[in-house]
Amino acid sequence: MSELYYLDTSAVVKRYVKERGSQMVDDLFSRAHKGSVVIVLSYWNVGEAAVVFDKYGEKLGLKSTEVFRTMLRELRMLLRARSAIMVNVTPKIVRESLKLVFKHHLYVADAIQIASAKQFGARMLVTGDLKLAEASMAEGLETRCLA
Repeated sequence: MSELYYLDTSAVVKRYVKERGSQMVDDLFSRAHKGSVVIVLSYWNVGEAAVVFDKYGEKLGLKSTEVFRTMLRELRMLLRARSAIMVNVTPKIVRESLKLVFKHHLYVADAIQIASAKQFGARMLVTGDLKLAEASMAEGLETRCLA
């Protein structure tokens, strides 16, 4: 079985907006396209990415709806190839996330990332958020912070 890499929203966005950490994310996507790794993300990430592209697209010189559609096309391709997994935000993940909110003083969106990564046995959680990275490591996940 391929190694699972959980990408939070900040990491996924780096695939479509070139910034610090984009090269590592591009490498993971390249490996996923070759079938050597599986990218794991939550449906929550898709919604958050839409907000990021909408809110910052103009500032970044992006056509936000085009970038979002490009992201969705690539994710669908990887899903069909079984090189990506989309995690549903289930009641179990929400319950686990709420525990993490109080334990690590996180936003629920960040806690959902950790709970989802743990549920699917991801080898590593990749994030651009330092606080999320610290909480992820405290929860025993191998973590790569792109910040």
